[in-house]
Amino acid sequence: MPSYDSPKAWQAGCITSYPPPNPTLGDARATLQEIWNYPDFRHHQRRAVLAALRGRDCLAVLPTGGGKSLCYQVPGLILPDLTVIVSPLISLMQDQVAALRARNLPAAYLSSTQKPAVQSAVWEAVRGGRVKLLYVAPERMAQLVAQRSRLRVALLAIDEAHCISEWGHDFRPHYRALGKHRVALGRPPTIAVTATATPATRGDIVRVLGLRRPVTIVQSFDRPNLFFAVRQFRSEAERLRVLGNLLRSHDGTAVVYVPTRDRTDGVATALRRWGFAALPYHAGLPGAARRGLLSRFLDGRVRVMVATNAFGMGIDKADVRLVAHLGIPPRPEAYFQEAGRAGRDGHPARCELLWTSQDLQLAGCLASPPTGAVGRISAVHRKARRQGLETMRRYIATRGCRRRVLLSYLGERLRRCAGCDRCQP
Repeated sequence: MPSYDSPKAWQAGCITSYPPPNPTLGDARATLQEIWNYPDFRHHQRRAVLAALRGRDCLAVLPTGGGKSLCYQVPGLILPDLTVIVSPLISLMQDQVAALRARNLPAAYLSSTQKPAVQSAVWEAVRGGRVKLLYVAPERMAQLVAQRSRLRVALLAIDEAHCISEWGHDFRPHYRALGKHRVALGRPPTIAVTATATPATRGDIVRVLGLRRPVTIVQSFDRPNLFFAVRQFRSEAERLRVLGNLLRSHDGTAVVYVPTRDRTDGVATALRRWGFAALPYHAGLPGAARRGLLSRFLDGRVRVMVATNAFGMGIDKADVRLVAHLGIPPRPEAYFQEAGRAGRDGHPARCELLWTSQDLQLAGCLASPPTGAVGRISAVHRKARRQGLETMRRYIATRGCRRRVLLSYLGERLRRCAGCDRCQP
């Protein structure tokens, strides 16, 4: 990824769009074709883009691989003035901005990792109209609001919007303040996007942001090309042996999720002894090291990434044929989102959960509030954690359809199972 750690990086020329006075869906489609080389929007993308062009608020819940970023990037380029995108991870902002600027598009980001001179250069570019898409972390929204008299925000986009809700699986307190920041910015039309959200989470997002009669788009979470399976083991040696067999039987790349950082090194080492190109990934690694690992995974030099849940948002690789969990995620949304990194190209892929009794105990610990934090976590958040863990217990123990357990939790009724080890052993 290019470096943007100097003021000069933000003075490089990009296409400065001259949006039509009243942009239409035709204008958006032309932008999509010219810049991204896609012939047309998908149905749910089209509804979200139309909402933005018409000044409507929108909540879009599109599964992993559903093309969420185009729902705000395309209208952001053809709407007048500035589009602000709130994103939870600095690495995710960096990757998206690098991809946009590689297409010569006027995008920038603000983060706490930038030197003051770099931040000043970004602000100068924003105020000078040389930026159309500005990415910020939720923690920096107060700084943006302080500049509101010098900005005109045409669209506010909230990425990973489930972080707003205490019912969500990745609640972030700073996301909770986005509603008041939105008011301070003059209530610009807002699009909130996420890959997984229960009905309770969706309601919380709308309420906290203060969305007015939002266009609500909820695409089916069911992805027929994914096969779901669960296996229980009595020993770690047996589990690793089966994992090795699974990797040998699948072409393409794989992601192996483990619950703790120390497990990443141990499992990756074991897989390398068996001849697999496997490396560990977790949040404790320096940012440059994580970006290097991601680059090697995306271009195929690393076939198996052994990772914690830090390997998640923004991972865009189409040919992952296997996602294996060596453990039990404490929330169904997290599991469904991680498993959903398989088969983004639409071809068959497998989602395996390999567990032992110790994993169930660890999941219970992860679902419980940290020591000393009980008083700071609301009753709603504690209840959401309990319900999530109970659903995961039901998922691994059910004698019925595994897909039905997951989809029911997400508020969707399954008519026919497209593939799980209970319905199609």
